[in-house]
Amino acid sequence: MAVIRLARPGDGPAVEALAKVALGADAATPVGPGAFAAAIDRHGGRLSLPHGTGCALVAEAAESTPIGLTYTCAPVRLIEHYAELGRHGQRRLAGVLTELELLTVAEHARGAGVGTALLAAMEARLRSGGCRLVLAKVGAGDRLVLRWYRRRGYLPAVPGEPVTIDVDGAMIAFDDGGDGYRLAVKSLDPTQQVHRGSTRTGTYLAVTPARPSATPPWSVLPRGRPRR
Repeated sequence: MAVIRLARPGDGPAVEALAKVALGADAATPVGPGAFAAAIDRHGGRLSLPHGTGCALVAEAAESTPIGLTYTCAPVRLIEHYAELGRHGQRRLAGVLTELELLTVAEHARGAGVGTALLAAMEARLRSGGCRLVLAKVGAGDRLVLRWYRRRGYLPAVPGEPVTIDVDGAMIAFDDGGDGYRLAVKSLDPTQQVHRGSTRTGTYLAVTPARPSATPPWSVLPRGRPRR
C-alpha cells in the first residue's frame, strides 16, 4: 500500500521524472536538474507562486521511492485576467479555484489504486483549505483519462465549453483556452454540484446549488471568456 505525503527535499529528481511521464516525454530519457526538481529540493511540496501556493503530493512505495505525483496550483492566467477584482478578490479567487496540473503514476505501479489515492488525498487537502472547484487538465484526445475522471465525480467539458462559478458575487467564466487540453471539473463543496445547462448558442457548465437555475449565469457577461 502506497503512502501519500507532501513532497520533500530530496524528491526532486523522482518528481521531475514522474512529471515528464505525465507530459508525454520518454521515461527512459535521463532527467537533468530542471527547475521543478530544484524547487522541490529547495522548498519541498509547497511552492510559492504569484497567486497562492503550488502543492506537490507524492505516493511513496515500500522502497521509499515516489511512484506517483499530483501537482496543483491556482489558475494563474485566469486570476490575472480578473485584475479588476483587486488583490483581495484575486486572492479569494485563488483560494476557491484550483487547477490540477499533473497526476501521474509510474508505469510499474499502475492498476493498484495509487492514482485514486493521490486524487482523494489532494481533494481532501484542498477541501480543508476552502477550495470549491477543481479543474483537471486532460489531453483533448485522451478518452481513457477523461473516463477515469468521470468515474471519480468529474464532469468533462466539451472543447470550448464555458465553465462558470460565482465567487463572492463576481461571476467568473472561463474555458479550456483551445490549447490542446480539455477540462474535467468537480465541485468540492458538498452543497453544490457542477451542472450542464444549455442555451440557444450551446451548452455550459456551472457550479450550482442542488437545484440549478435554468438561467445561464454567464449570459450577461460583457466580455469574452478568458483562458484558464
